[in-house]
Amino acid sequence: MINLSILTAAALANGLNPCGIGLTITFLGYLLVFGGLSKDKKGLLKIGAVYVLAVFLTYLTAGLLFYGLAFYMQRLWLASVFKYVLGGLIFMAGLVQLKDVFFPDLPVHLRMGMGGFKKINGLMTNATLPVTFLIGFLTTAFSTPCMMPLYVGTAAVIARSGLPMFAVLGYFLYYNLIFILPMILVWIVMVAGREIVEMKEWEHKYGKWMRFVMGIFMIGVGWWLVR
Repeated sequence: MINLSILTAAALANGLNPCGIGLTITFLGYLLVFGGLSKDKKGLLKIGAVYVLAVFLTYLTAGLLFYGLAFYMQRLWLASVFKYVLGGLIFMAGLVQLKDVFFPDLPVHLRMGMGGFKKINGLMTNATLPVTFLIGFLTTAFSTPCMMPLYVGTAAVIARSGLPMFAVLGYFLYYNLIFILPMILVWIVMVAGREIVEMKEWEHKYGKWMRFVMGIFMIGVGWWLVR
């Protein structure tokens, strides 16, 4: 069985990742300031809903793909090697997150590349509903270095549980619903009228502690996989 409390905490920690939260604030803030939606609350609600839905569906699909890969690999003769490689990579990713908390200027980071930022920023100038869905998809795809290590570890843990597929799907749906809760909260707060500058200040103030929590969880998952 999967410990639901730990799964919930991991999903929430991943959802509070500065990558996802930061881009949500930037995107919705851009629409408020430059997209003419500051007075169109209904339009902002629609845009936000499509964005969050795109992130949810992309992340859910990615998680099931990682689960399938982990399930397959753990049943090959390479299983004993696979768990050490995957666990070691996730453990090191956790160390990098902790490094960014205390020594942010040192090299090696788990962040979205500049190419991803430029692509998403270019799309923001024409944020129709289909383009918004694409932005949500690309946000998830380009944020792989910072958003995926903990998720990959979680998928591997679920793959080792031996649960039937309907239960696996239920856990992934639950994980992803918890994962998008912080985004939904940001979306609601900004629709309610919170200034973009305040939200960015909040992100800057608490971002390092979000990374700290994620780093601890990554180290824990990496250790669990290799023990």
